[in-house]
Amino acid sequence: MFKFINSFYSKLALAIIISFVLMGFLLLALAQLLTNTYQQEVEQKLHLNLASHIVHDKELIKEGEINQTVLKQAFHSMMILGPSFEFYILDANGLVTTYSADPDKIKRKYVDLKPVSTLLKGKQMLPVLGDDPRSVTAKKIFSVSEIKHEEKLIGYLYIIIGGEIYDDVVELLQKSHILNLSFWGFITVLFFSLLIVLLLFALLTQPLRRLSIDMQQFKQQGFAQSQQPSYDWNPTAKDEVNRLGVTFQELATTLQQQYQKVKNTDQLRRELISYVSHDLRTPLASLKGYLETWQIKQDEIDRGESQQLIETAINNADEISRLIEQLFELAHLDGDDVTLKLESVSIAELIQDLCNKRELEARKKSIQLSIEPKDPSLHVLADIEKLERVLTNLLDNALRHCRTNDAIKFTLTDTEHGIEVRIQDSGIGIPEEDLPHIFEAHYRASNSMKGSGRNSGLGLAITHRILELHESPLFVESQLGLGTSFRFALNKA
Repeated sequence: MFKFINSFYSKLALAIIISFVLMGFLLLALAQLLTNTYQQEVEQKLHLNLASHIVHDKELIKEGEINQTVLKQAFHSMMILGPSFEFYILDANGLVTTYSADPDKIKRKYVDLKPVSTLLKGKQMLPVLGDDPRSVTAKKIFSVSEIKHEEKLIGYLYIIIGGEIYDDVVELLQKSHILNLSFWGFITVLFFSLLIVLLLFALLTQPLRRLSIDMQQFKQQGFAQSQQPSYDWNPTAKDEVNRLGVTFQELATTLQQQYQKVKNTDQLRRELISYVSHDLRTPLASLKGYLETWQIKQDEIDRGESQQLIETAINNADEISRLIEQLFELAHLDGDDVTLKLESVSIAELIQDLCNKRELEARKKSIQLSIEPKDPSLHVLADIEKLERVLTNLLDNALRHCRTNDAIKFTLTDTEHGIEVRIQDSGIGIPEEDLPHIFEAHYRASNSMKGSGRNSGLGLAITHRILELHESPLFVESQLGLGTSFRFALNKA
């Protein structure tokens, strides 16, 4: 019971029911008041001049005083014609001197003359109510006329319209089945109007109830599970409740995606710690070993051998430094605050500069470097520093996996969607089962180079992330023993 009342629709329905009941009582009371007022106005207008006609038609004044005999005859005649009237003679001060009613029923001896004066002046809207001598407090509509003798006010003929007999008849009519039928008809109309309004509100609040169900479901299941909403919210609808449901659904989806991202990030963090500890352990152990060897044997070995130990330790330190820089770079690229400084870049000239820097290394392994076409007019829109990092990583990766007398070729293609960059080598290739994973941090292919050529596995992950920031996917094709090809496209400047 109380749980039902706590719902929004039940509170709304209860408020509507109370409002309808109060409105029904108010309307009934207002209808009763307006009916009575209108009836009194009509009655008073119809008999407004009744007292004046009686005063002028009957010789009520005899020798300067009211002729009681004529007055009683007039009262008797009028009572026969109109039993709902009550006749009173008031003196100039409002004292009731003569009346047609039973003396035992007279409760008031004086009648307030203010309403009498108001009605005689004709400046007040009808109905005008005056004192009823039969009651201490009741007021009724009346007709009045001055009784004068030689322009001297002697008193007033005061006629109550709708006297005691009239009240009895009205009370009887109020119990009539016609009035009862009208009353119950009004109650029926009010009841069915209430049902229609409640039904309309039920339809209007149905999306709110469904939204509440979605929220409860989301609260119970949390972020770990992706659930379908109980209601298919229409994103094109313009009503506020539907838009609220669409917004909540989008919010829930966003929260789940962010939760999954945080979960994946945490998993990557764990893997990163594991990989870092593994990758740093080897060069650190080697660095420590060479330094300890040099420290122990520095007095026993010659200068050349001592220099070789120091150089090897320095190389291991450089490898540790390079690995740490890559880790920081990858962590920075995975952040949400990375911005690109886009500018026009001559892609052919940039690649040529990189090839010149690696020319000596390529000659040592008899690897041929080439670029086609060498067109300086091909410009792309990119962050030159990050683009150089991408090309450097791809070129170093190709050099690392090429054998003696292999070749590395850069190919630039001008297409409708931009400039396509392809770097192709004739190296050892990548196993097919490793291709889906090569862009994962710290992943090494099963045939990756060992020894001095080994890498941390972060280069391709960094490359992939930088191109993602440029909204350019990185594609790879490879065959074992035949070589590998990487390609991506950048917007023209």
